[in-house]
Amino acid sequence: MNLVDAIQQYQSIIYEVELGDNLVRLQARKDLSKLSTFLTRELGSDALRKIMKEAQQQAHNHKRSTSG
Repeated sequence: MNLVDAIQQYQSIIYEVELGDNLVRLQARKDLSKLSTFLTRELGSDALRKIMKEAQQQAHNHKRSTSG
């Protein structure tokens, strides 16, 4: 797996965790665990945390813009 694809997949899974139902969240967390290990090794934990926070923020912004 190349690094760019892994980052995009990681962001997509974070998005699913934030917006999905319980079953989606459960599967997404399993997938996230595998990717986290790879990305932490490649990028370091600080960079991965930054990517995660950005993806969470995008999901929350989407949730706010579509609710109400």
